[in-house]
Amino acid sequence: MIKYCQINKFFDVTPVLHELQQFDDAFWKLHFQVKHYSGNWSALPLRSIGGDVNNTFIAPNEAPVYADTIFLQQCPSIQKVLSFFECELLAVRLLKLAAGTIIHEHKDADLCVEDGLVRFHIPIQTNNKVSFNLDGTLLKLDVGSCWYMNFTLPHALKNEGNDDRIHLVIDAFANEWVQQLFTTPQYLQIKESATPEKFDVAAQLEIIKNLRLQQTPIGHQLADDMEKALQQKLNIGPHSK
Repeated sequence: MIKYCQINKFFDVTPVLHELQQFDDAFWKLHFQVKHYSGNWSALPLRSIGGDVNNTFIAPNEAPVYADTIFLQQCPSIQKVLSFFECELLAVRLLKLAAGTIIHEHKDADLCVEDGLVRFHIPIQTNNKVSFNLDGTLLKLDVGSCWYMNFTLPHALKNEGNDDRIHLVIDAFANEWVQQLFTTPQYLQIKESATPEKFDVAAQLEIIKNLRLQQTPIGHQLADDMEKALQQKLNIGPHSK
């Protein structure tokens, strides 16, 4: 199970910052998960359910249809960034973590590549007093970098700086292009798997089974990695397949 990785792609976000000047505070909507944070955490929807600029919800029904909002239509530089991602985009938002805001530790269900979904973060504006803790690992996310993180794991954030932190956050289906992205070293700078010891044996075997049922190259590779680690831990021979 991949914990996080940095995609070997940097974006020039200076034009994006210029585009954001057209949106004052009235355009930003407070994040709907109010129990998860203290302070001001807000979103500017670029793709939302039905293209609604007032809707920041992510998949509140079983078959949501996402569409570009008028905000995205006014942002050609962001459109250029999104063109890099050769996969079906779901929700796309700008998320702003105001100075002094804390996002308490929580988990997001079904948001990992192993379950067929990915969430990419591209920092547009940040400061050196922003901390991003993912399952015990403190990540430093530079402006213009691109990251995948497994948000089914516990994560928490703090902005103890004087400036707002703004990220472009992209949810997408993990299609073949995404799978190649995750398995091609030239596109990957950092890769870390979640520690197998965090799960009991039965849970690990269930994860391995589900990965193989996906019948995808990345699913088989991750299953092989987990199976090998489990065999070494238990000092047993290979499982029959």
